[in-house]
Amino acid sequence: MEDDLTRWEFWWEFNKDPFIRLKQAIQTGAVQTGSDEFFLGATRRVEAKDSLKPSDEDVLNNILPALKKAIDSTDQRDINSSCMVAMAKVGKDHPDFKLTKDVFAPRLTKGDQEIVETAALSIGIAALADEDSINLLSGLALDTEAGRKACAKGEVNERTRAFATYGLGLVAYRTSNTEVKKKVFETAQKLLADDKLSSRNIKVAAINALSLLNIGADGDKALLDETLKALTDYYMKPLGAGEQLIQSHCPTAIAKLLGRSHERSGEYKKLFAADLQEKGKVKRSNDTIFMSCALALGSMALPYEDEKSEDAEYSKLLLESWRTNKNEQTRYFSVLALGQIGGAANRDNLIKEFDKGGKALEKPWAAIAMGVYAFNKIDAAKAAGRTPEPERGIGETLRKSMAELKNPSALSGIAVALGLAQYKDAADDIRSMLQKKVNEDELAGYLCIGLALMNDDRSKEEIRSIVAKSVRRPDLLKQASIALGKLGDKGVADQLLGLLNEGDANLAKLSAIASALGFIGDRRTIEPLKKLLFDDKLTELSRAFAAVALGGVADKEDLPWNSKIGTNLNYRASVETLTDKTAGILDIL
Repeated sequence: MEDDLTRWEFWWEFNKDPFIRLKQAIQTGAVQTGSDEFFLGATRRVEAKDSLKPSDEDVLNNILPALKKAIDSTDQRDINSSCMVAMAKVGKDHPDFKLTKDVFAPRLTKGDQEIVETAALSIGIAALADEDSINLLSGLALDTEAGRKACAKGEVNERTRAFATYGLGLVAYRTSNTEVKKKVFETAQKLLADDKLSSRNIKVAAINALSLLNIGADGDKALLDETLKALTDYYMKPLGAGEQLIQSHCPTAIAKLLGRSHERSGEYKKLFAADLQEKGKVKRSNDTIFMSCALALGSMALPYEDEKSEDAEYSKLLLESWRTNKNEQTRYFSVLALGQIGGAANRDNLIKEFDKGGKALEKPWAAIAMGVYAFNKIDAAKAAGRTPEPERGIGETLRKSMAELKNPSALSGIAVALGLAQYKDAADDIRSMLQKKVNEDELAGYLCIGLALMNDDRSKEEIRSIVAKSVRRPDLLKQASIALGKLGDKGVADQLLGLLNEGDANLAKLSAIASALGFIGDRRTIEPLKKLLFDDKLTELSRAFAAVALGGVADKEDLPWNSKIGTNLNYRASVETLTDKTAGILDIL
């Protein structure tokens, strides 16, 4: 059976990282709501005295050489790919070797496609922004003579070109060097404007690379204008339904570049609102366009407080789209957008729509929208140094519904929404449900996440017990481990390392443990993971996942590298190199 992609869970898994902020929780001793540190605001992170963050010395003199030794010892695909991505997450050259020159570039000539495309992407994840790296990625993306020479082939194939293009976007995102951003723009713009280039994968990669230029309000205005023109020119072409899937990446890309307050946001809000109503200048027939317009408006419209609000028309349009649009996913993205936009009027409307929602699929989308609204409001209060006011109207509405609903997916969404709203009054109810539903893996996992998001310390023992018993239940194991990490449990990494050697070395289990260990980023796991990396009694896959975990521990970024692409992306307009559940860039740990 095909997965039902209209379920809220797909949106959550692509967008969860900025909400969970797992590494921040574990490495700073999980600053709790109500503590002195809590009120210092988002821009002043407190480093706890017992911080579990690895030191620069740990990374440079311990982790990086170990990964280099492991990758040089074998041509095995899984170990090579995992070590490259792990070293790229470090993003620093070692005194004895350069990442691009000595690790990634030599592997572009391998006969194994996965190793080649991972090498190209790793140059981007490392984001060193040196001239050689940028020129190499551009040559690969454009299939130039230099690119062909770099991979020792008569042409650079489609997947490698796409991965190199994403890599360019990742470099641009992390650098403040305007010249580098311009070089990335020139490459991506050429790909997007090339009418002879028919590859969906490369075009989608080019649009997403442009979305990652991260120019900012104080950045190069001319570059931003050129980028918007490139995206708008492509978006406004009268293309067929198949190519409209590619075009549907443009609204969310433009929204990422502009945000809510840029002086040019207004013209694009009008454009996307017209298209959502199917009243635009270009006839659209692919529903992914309308989905993307709803998502873009959610990122760009100003809060709807009352009738006098500047952007009230866009929230009204999204509410109407939620109520009447014929396409389910467009409806769900529309109600979510209302939560993202915020404002008192949107809050009141969301509560009403939740109460009216009849279908089991509809309820959790409205719930998540309310949770996102409350989360953003709490976040804004903290950033301003104010005491956040609990959203009791939202909290009580959601809590009451838990006793009335039976559908596991709906209950999962409501638990996560209560967590986002940090409505601790519901913690006892969620914990009680967790005890009763612990054998329903997906529901139990999200109940754990909900408790963690609301910082319910009383749940630690319950969740520890679940982790201990879940070695053959990878989905629950991963969610429960992430929940423990979010709660600042100092023992979760040790517990996971113990489970790594228990039971069968199956892919799902190893992936769950390695990704959880990497997300948590506990420096005390470095030596045990190195031991696993070089244990030749283990399967190559087990050793590869030890490398994955080491890369997570050493990661230069607080959030996973691909979250900047996945967040607020229209995943319903996916192509193989974006996500195919195994080998797209959003699937790589």
